[in-house]
Amino acid sequence: MNPDFFTRGAVMKQLTLYFKEGIGQLLKPARPAKDTENGVLTQAERAFFLAKERAAIGRWAEELAAGFLQAQGLKILERNVRERFSELDLVALEGKTLVFVEVRCRRKNPVMSAQDTIGPLKWRRLLRGAELYTLRRQWRGEWRLDLVSVDVGHERWHLRWLRYLEMEGAEDRGC
Repeated sequence: MNPDFFTRGAVMKQLTLYFKEGIGQLLKPARPAKDTENGVLTQAERAFFLAKERAAIGRWAEELAAGFLQAQGLKILERNVRERFSELDLVALEGKTLVFVEVRCRRKNPVMSAQDTIGPLKWRRLLRGAELYTLRRQWRGEWRLDLVSVDVGHERWHLRWLRYLEMEGAEDRGC
């Protein structure tokens, strides 16, 4: 009998074990998605929010939202995609569903939260942007609009993820 046979056999057995472990990891059920997350602002972040640089605050919120969504199992495909009349903050994939995510950030306010800042005009722009994106890329599968809102207080932030957005009456207003 060839002595290399046992060596090759042992290698094949080890490769088979690695393969089974890899398949087992792929087949594990996904973690349940969270809808909210809270965090504490560092002293540098507090100073950053007091500076009132809207573009930088928006980038911070988008980065926070992207990290949160990736932790929930979404794959971020693109960021800040400009379509006619609209900008799509995040484009992600959840399973076989394309997800367009609008990220809104606002300092904590007793009158209006970040999620309340989307009106009918913004809604129509998001919808048109998503439709153009799917047409240009010839997407034939399912897609949806989601919202990630980030409310920032003096010492804490609160992130909320709203899936499957719909806005009643937006079409009726001629937006």
